[in-house]
Amino acid sequence: MPKVVSNTTPIISLLKLNRLDFLQNLYTEVYIPIAVFNEIEAGKAKGYYKDLSKIDWIKITELKDKQAN
Repeated sequence: MPKVVSNTTPIISLLKLNRLDFLQNLYTEVYIPIAVFNEIEAGKAKGYYKDLSKIDWIKITELKDKQAN
């Protein structure tokens, strides 16, 4: 299965639906930039929040191309 990089919107949408497993079923690994992780972490008080750093198939990475931010 392929790997993918995700931004915030699909992850938050799937968290709200309690269906983050859709991404796991489609991709072996999902990479998210640190900025995306921090944006999701800012919503810790939300009922749908999950700590993505504890999910082994989600990889939190630093962007190599800083202009892509």
